[in-house]
Amino acid sequence: MGSDVSQRGGPPALLEGVIRVLLPPAAREPVLGDLWERYRSPGQFLSEGVRTMSYVVAAQARRSTSAPIVGLQIFILFACLGGFFPTMRPDVMPNGARAGIAVAAALLGLILRNVYREPGSPVRQGLLDAATAAAMVLASQGLLAVLMNAGAIGPGWMISTGTYVLGALALPILCILGAVEGRDDSLRQAAAAGTLDSVRMDYERFGNRTRGRNIAEMAALALIIGLSAYILVTTKPAVAPFGWSFLAGYAAILAYLARRGGAANLPADADLAATRALYRAELVRQDKLRRVMWWFWFVPLFAGLITELLVFGITHDDPARILAGIATILLLGLCIAKINADRGTTVRRKVASLEATA
Repeated sequence: MGSDVSQRGGPPALLEGVIRVLLPPAAREPVLGDLWERYRSPGQFLSEGVRTMSYVVAAQARRSTSAPIVGLQIFILFACLGGFFPTMRPDVMPNGARAGIAVAAALLGLILRNVYREPGSPVRQGLLDAATAAAMVLASQGLLAVLMNAGAIGPGWMISTGTYVLGALALPILCILGAVEGRDDSLRQAAAAGTLDSVRMDYERFGNRTRGRNIAEMAALALIIGLSAYILVTTKPAVAPFGWSFLAGYAAILAYLARRGGAANLPADADLAATRALYRAELVRQDKLRRVMWWFWFVPLFAGLITELLVFGITHDDPARILAGIATILLLGLCIAKINADRGTTVRRKVASLEATA
């Protein structure tokens, strides 16, 4: 009856190309292979492809999404888009609701970025994550503007114009959160065993990754310093002296990262034992640095939560805002602690594998 693929042919090239693009890269080839084997007609191929794609995308989203990372992304976006600011005007939507719409759009984009992520350098990945979040926020505001102009919704749904400057501060941190941290699969692999050359290559890859991460963090710090200085100069807030002291601390951290942020270079004459010893020492040092940096990145957010929730709640006799502040600060701290704990466990396993193969 001519039932095999060779007799009935394959799907049209355009149809296959569309399905290929829509499938996550991690599952693309095996899923397409299964669809080819079951091919009977273009309609059947399209129907099965769409149905399979929905399951694959959902599964890849679960595997590629880290709950603590997502939690921190939500925190920084919501804060920088004014979500924690008290709403002072009764004729607009609450700031939390307006920021929540933009955050939901950005989070959707970031999750889809995880699903369709292709290999690439940390700096490039970080820039794409930040650009994705920014584009989704702008798209959500554009859609709201269209709905408002059409009379489908009332005024006051969009975030304020001044919030965009503050929102830009989220982009460099999203670059770190979304691309550099939480995705170093090499740490989960056992250390290279055997020859000096294999261990040296493993260490050189580790060094390249730390340098890439270091470049991303220094660029993020420089951008934050520039944007924050602009805000302090143009708005002259009452907390300006506190803000300038923050920027001085940021500048000091930037100088330290420029000097010692990356992994140490491996001496050309290092033998196998010395190479493994340096590798172990740098893994531990980098882990300690990462733990400090995780808390450091969110010091301004902690300060903002204390000011906008706790202090405002106390001065305005608002117990609900005080409780929300306490819960939010604790949850933010738990997210950071969880990331540090997970990374610490992974680093200890890597160090143990170096010791076992020494």
